[in-house]
Amino acid sequence: MRGENFVYFATISGFFIGIIFAILNNLDFFNFLFATFLVTAIFYLISLATVAFFIKFVNIRQIVFFNKSQVDEILDMQIKDLEKCEDFIIESFNFIKKVEEEELEIIRKNKNV
Repeated sequence: MRGENFVYFATISGFFIGIIFAILNNLDFFNFLFATFLVTAIFYLISLATVAFFIKFVNIRQIVFFNKSQVDEILDMQIKDLEKCEDFIIESFNFIKKVEEEELEIIRKNKNV
């Protein structure tokens, strides 16, 4: 997640938490706005500090980027394997269903005899 997006997410979360806090305390209009603004500002400052420390202490050169074409090939191969397994399961289900129907017919014939 990009740092900007984290700051935006934390700020919006703080805004809604501030609204919930203000509603739960039954504040009047001015205090409602003040509490919402205060909680939003606190969340904003905490998120900025978090992103700043993250950027300072994480070496971006150590981050590994994936080769998209290689990952797509692996995923395509896994999808084909899943489709084969799905076909096998469907065939097994149909076989079991057929065997159960035959057993029911045999049981019915034995009851009628």
